[in-house]
Amino acid sequence: MADKPILEKTFNEDLDVEKLVSEGCMHARLYIEVQGNDKEASEKALQRTIFESLALEDPVSLLNVKFYELEKNEEKGFYSGVVEIELLFRDFRWFVNVVMRYGPSAMEIIEPESVKLNLDEMQSILADVSELSQTFSSQIITLLKDDERMKIYRKMLGTEKTE
Repeated sequence: MADKPILEKTFNEDLDVEKLVSEGCMHARLYIEVQGNDKEASEKALQRTIFESLALEDPVSLLNVKFYELEKNEEKGFYSGVVEIELLFRDFRWFVNVVMRYGPSAMEIIEPESVKLNLDEMQSILADVSELSQTFSSQIITLLKDDERMKIYRKMLGTEKTE
C-alpha cells in the first residue's frame, strides 16, 4: 500500500464520535482490498462497494475514506489495491454483521476498549453469523452444481489435473 492516498474524503463531520461511542457505537477502521485483471474495473468495484453499498448501510456512518493507488503485480498480471475506511457502527452486532458481509482484509477497533453484551445480544450475533454462513454455504453449493465451475474449483484445490 502506498503511503499517500490518491483520494481522501471526509464524511459526517458533525457527528460527536465520543458521545456516540459512549452510547454504544463502535468506532473502527476497515481495510477493503480488491484484486483484478482490469485496473479500471477494480477501481470501480471498490468505489461501488464503498459509496453505493457500505455508505448506504443504515447502521453505518462513514467518517473518512482513503483510496490508494492500485498496483500491478507484474509476475501474476493483476492489479491490487486497498481502501482504508474509518467509520462508526451502531453497535457490536452490526460491526460483526458488516465484517462478515464485506470481508475486509484487516480491521481495527479504535474504541471502545471493551463491550459488554447481554444474553439477547450474544444470541442475536450468533444467529446473524449462522444465517450468513448458511447463505454463503448455499451459494457455494449452488455454484458447484455446474460441471464447469466444479472443474475450476477442483483445479484451484489441486485435486484435478490441468489439461
